[in-house]
Amino acid sequence: MDLSSFKITFDGILQTYVQGKIEQSHKLINDKKINTFIDYITTFIFSGGKRIRPYGLRITYTGFGGDNEKAILNFGIIFELLHSMALIHDDIIDQSEKRHNAATMHSYITTLLGNNPNAKHIAEGQAILLGDLLLSRVYELRYKQHDFQENLLWEARKNVHSMIEEVILWQMIDVDMMISGPASLSLIDKKNMYKTASYTFVRPMLTWAILAGASKEQQELIKELGKYMGMAFQMRDDYLDITFGDKTKSAFSDIQEWQQTYFTNYIFEKWTPEQQELLKSSMGKQLNEVQIKALQDMFEASGAIAFGKESIMEYSQKSREILDQTELNDEAKKGILVLIKKMEKVEH
Repeated sequence: MDLSSFKITFDGILQTYVQGKIEQSHKLINDKKINTFIDYITTFIFSGGKRIRPYGLRITYTGFGGDNEKAILNFGIIFELLHSMALIHDDIIDQSEKRHNAATMHSYITTLLGNNPNAKHIAEGQAILLGDLLLSRVYELRYKQHDFQENLLWEARKNVHSMIEEVILWQMIDVDMMISGPASLSLIDKKNMYKTASYTFVRPMLTWAILAGASKEQQELIKELGKYMGMAFQMRDDYLDITFGDKTKSAFSDIQEWQQTYFTNYIFEKWTPEQQELLKSSMGKQLNEVQIKALQDMFEASGAIAFGKESIMEYSQKSREILDQTELNDEAKKGILVLIKKMEKVEH
């Protein structure tokens, strides 16, 4: 089952679960305005997510011989609800108005509150609480009795908890980097590891290696595989941001939101003082087309873009090498290889 086919199947299961929980919340609240806020959870979750996390789960689980398809898909809901919670909170932190061409949660609520002078503050507060509501569902599902061996389920639950703690703590580091000076490459590496690689690939894939009964040696290989896939994934995302390659968000949104990446680090550590000052003066500000063009020319001339492409290919090659060492079956390897190949598409 390829990613697009999996998404159709999984979204049907996720839709049924989300709608049931929304109806449960409606009965508890019975407030028309608040229920309208809650209803937007459906729009937010289904506005364009790729479902990479549950797909990676299924591939790893079945690749190691797991055969309980129903249980794995139901457990996979945990990762999408957690991801949606993180995105709602992340959008508030980044002051983003759109995600996948749909209004972010706090932006949507702001429009409903009209001319209230406190609309922005109230909307952000309500959005935070809606994210917290999703997190409560994550814990409900995490502790629910799933159809797996109890000792394996216990290990999988601990792995999920580690993922939740990691992504929250490293989001705090990421926020602090918005007001700090240029970050070191080692700090950016760690941020990318725990905010992207571990959260998107390592922990989800390791969860299903555990539940499928994979050996400790194979679990370690899955962790390494997920790490390099995740680093390639994040590097590509940063690359697309400065090459106009992601049509779902504004160009140079990372710089406008004061996000420090491999590319900003490259300029701060390897380029001229004049260009470093240009970048520093642009961080955290709304940029016009002329300013964006100047920055793009700078990244191109400095060698940062070439460096990024080379790094993406190095990470993906490491992923391929480790994938060959795993005991995943051929179908699973083929599915993971498709994801790796997508990360290698960096032409613009």
